[in-house]
Amino acid sequence: MSILTRRGRSLDVVHQVVRFGPIATLTYLAIGCGSTAAPSAGYDAGPGLNSSAGGSGGSSSGTGSGSGAGEGSSGSSSGASSSGVPMTGAPGDEGGAPGNADGGPGSGAEAGVACTKVVTSSMDCTAPLAPGDSKTCMLGSRQYLLYAPKNLNVCQPTALVIDAHGATQSAPSQLLGKPAFCTGTTCWNGPGSGWRLEAEQPGGGFVLVTPSSATSANTWDTTSDPMFMAQIVSAIEKVAMIDPKRVYMTGISNGAELSYATGCMSPDIFSGISPNSGGTLGGTFCNMLSKPLADIQFDDMPDFAFSDSQSSVTNLAKVDNCKNGPTAWKTFDSTTTDPVCLKNPDDNATTIVPCNSITPAVKPTTCQLWDQCDGGVRVVFCTVAAGTLHGSANAAIDGHIIYENSTNLNTPSVAWRFFQGIY
Repeated sequence: MSILTRRGRSLDVVHQVVRFGPIATLTYLAIGCGSTAAPSAGYDAGPGLNSSAGGSGGSSSGTGSGSGAGEGSSGSSSGASSSGVPMTGAPGDEGGAPGNADGGPGSGAEAGVACTKVVTSSMDCTAPLAPGDSKTCMLGSRQYLLYAPKNLNVCQPTALVIDAHGATQSAPSQLLGKPAFCTGTTCWNGPGSGWRLEAEQPGGGFVLVTPSSATSANTWDTTSDPMFMAQIVSAIEKVAMIDPKRVYMTGISNGAELSYATGCMSPDIFSGISPNSGGTLGGTFCNMLSKPLADIQFDDMPDFAFSDSQSSVTNLAKVDNCKNGPTAWKTFDSTTTDPVCLKNPDDNATTIVPCNSITPAVKPTTCQLWDQCDGGVRVVFCTVAAGTLHGSANAAIDGHIIYENSTNLNTPSVAWRFFQGIY
């Protein structure tokens, strides 16, 4: 297995700016360009299916193109201007969250220093990323969606999250929940994966990339697509100030398989992974791991991929040489005061709220922890209360589409806090 490394890797990708015509399914991607970010001072202290494409969808070539597919976009750039988030502290180069070996907020800059840097919003994928930017970009023949929340602080290094859709799903569905993900006549109408919502929360502010599969079936090749994920990181580092210690990979189903393959092939690039509803039986992707890797996995018992998830996370705990666990870690239920739940998981316009504010009361999600691992990383497996939206006859698929669960849990909200050492 080849290991992709940050040091000495030849992943530089040159974008060529090409103007594309409107793409119907992506016309809603121009979100909030030119807006000024609101302050973000951290969290409050108190209250698709599993499939892998064989041998297709290989890594992108060394040149690429970028375009903005957005409603009302009129060219490669706009005249609006955006500034960074004022009056916030900065992640430092040292220190680290317990979630991963290297990452997490440190003490590298003095808090309370106003950001005066101005970045002009643009649909050009080679231009510096501004708060509120949402773009459709290309690397060679491969496409990805690039999103910067309005609370992105352009004066500080920030985290990067790459979020992979499941098989037969699309990148817009994963990022925005539009179009809704359907299998046959059974559909889920929520906000997508929920990572976009978490990016917009106080304490979020990270850059989010949602890549597209290269196959007609929208499946991932877990042999070659990890290189594409690494190339995306290299490309985003050219347009945003990315903290190299806070780069994470996540996804659902076939995208969960890709998360394991990518993180374990490139642990020098990715500090942690958060797979949902899937992995590989036996967890063999990670057997040759060259560096400890943090992992927080989510699944539920009715899901047909549950055994893949369970075997993948337990195997990674062994490879990480975790000396303690599994032990009880956290429970998320009707007493949880943190804003980590969705008010209505099947509503595309839903918001993130404290779990204890939802009626009727949500069902519990329970998590187990492996710790005392090499490199100080931790491994977590959360058993989520399965969704029941489409009745008992569809229990396996409702369980698989874990973003709409009976805890109303926004799994990215928990994963983000885990990666940052808040949990």
